[in-house]
Amino acid sequence: MKESYMNNPEEELKLHLRPRATETVSIKIPTDTLRSLEKVAASQDMSLEALLKLYIYWEGFAAKFSQVMI
Repeated sequence: MKESYMNNPEEELKLHLRPRATETVSIKIPTDTLRSLEKVAASQDMSLEALLKLYIYWEGFAAKFSQVMI
């Protein structure tokens, strides 16, 4: 049986990401909201871009999950 990385903390966890095409988008966000988002991102040691991507991903996931649960 293959040993899980969680059972062997010395084993390095490797992510295998597939490269995907990207596009740059521009959105208007109120200045005070942007400053708040920057603070949240900094408090989580993340970039603003990473925080926004995470939020967009989870909102989409939550919407799809809620449709399945109805």
